[in-house]
Amino acid sequence: MPGSTRTITDGDGGAVRAGGSVVVYLPVGVRSRLRELAADTGRSHTQLVFDALNATHTRLAEVVGGDGEPVAESDGIFITQRSGRRRHREDRVQVSIRPHPVNLAVIDELAARHTTGNRSALIAAALDEFLPASKGVTS
Repeated sequence: MPGSTRTITDGDGGAVRAGGSVVVYLPVGVRSRLRELAADTGRSHTQLVFDALNATHTRLAEVVGGDGEPVAESDGIFITQRSGRRRHREDRVQVSIRPHPVNLAVIDELAARHTTGNRSALIAAALDEFLPASKGVTS
């Protein structure tokens, strides 16, 4: 069932659809830390995603790492194509956020620039860098 939307104005008399739910996939540990901080601060997951992206946006290339598209090499008559299946060190879980469409466009532009369009990878990296360590983890 899609997230509900409502119409709001953009301040210039134009109508803009308010954001529906957007699903991102986060490592279980990042989701746990996100939940802890949300409970401690009373901020929504969406607000904390924005906080994380604001805090890391100047360093996203470093934070995300070198997971961009490989240089097009040939293995004969075809260019090398990586598998569509990604391997993750930790299981991924769905988390819903509700960004305004304008904010979602910003996230998608950052994802296009830093993670070949992978919104989940971008948000997971920013949150992992931004969120404090879990209370249940001792160092």
